[in-house]
Amino acid sequence: MFKNIPYRVAHRLAKVLKNYIKKIDVKRSVVKKREEEEMWNKHFNNAVFFEYNLQGEVKINLYKDSVLSKPIYEGFEIDEMKFLQSTLKEGDIFIDIGANVGLFSLLASKKVGNTGKVIAFEPTPLTYSRLQENIILNDFKNIQARQLALSDAKGEMKFYISNNGYDAWNSLAPSHDNKLQESINVPVSTLDSELQDVDKTKVSLVKIDVEGWEKFTLKGGKSFFENYTPTVMVEFTEQNTFNAGYMVQDIYNVLLGMGYSWYKIENGTLLPDAMRLSYPYTNLIAKKAKG
Repeated sequence: MFKNIPYRVAHRLAKVLKNYIKKIDVKRSVVKKREEEEMWNKHFNNAVFFEYNLQGEVKINLYKDSVLSKPIYEGFEIDEMKFLQSTLKEGDIFIDIGANVGLFSLLASKKVGNTGKVIAFEPTPLTYSRLQENIILNDFKNIQARQLALSDAKGEMKFYISNNGYDAWNSLAPSHDNKLQESINVPVSTLDSELQDVDKTKVSLVKIDVEGWEKFTLKGGKSFFENYTPTVMVEFTEQNTFNAGYMVQDIYNVLLGMGYSWYKIENGTLLPDAMRLSYPYTNLIAKKAKG
């Protein structure tokens, strides 16, 4: 069909056809995105939140004004949640530092049972109230929520918060991408101080997701991590640590210096993970031999 068409004409026709197909793909993408947004909005039925059954295990209220709600609904950090559920057992203590609305705390509460305990730290006033709301929604009696931030020293610090849905990114570190527009003062403690009256031998898992403040949080638990052997799940996001004034690899080195080894979760299995040059975003697991 195109044998007798000059090369230049054929090349131009191919280019026009390619651009036409590209425009169709873009339009389809826009339509699909619009349809997905309409489906998402139907869940709310003109309300500000809807109750979601998470993994058939616990109930959680997902708010329309929170950017994190949709990822939770779509299976956000499913590998990490599965790891938590496979690690915790009846009677364990789970420490949730940066609990947000309770995604991990709620699942942990179900796993550790009435003889176990969950201690959840969340400094943001509105987010903390929603955490409490979800605890009550499930009638859990074994979650102790504490409205404060953790660092390497006790006192009061400026805490940067979002007013446009990015509450999951609230941090003691300032943001440089306009996600966090306001600041408030919040009480700050250390993990070592907060665990004074806790049976530390029963702490099985510690989750730390504090948007860049991980290094200082770990340092505030130096005595605990050096003398006990809890498994630790830590978020590594280099942009957040840059905002906090340090290199993300510092997190790796802090626990390495306390006798821990680092692992990544891959297909439900823990694999040794050497220090990387870059950490755009991931969650890693630190473990220490008991002895």
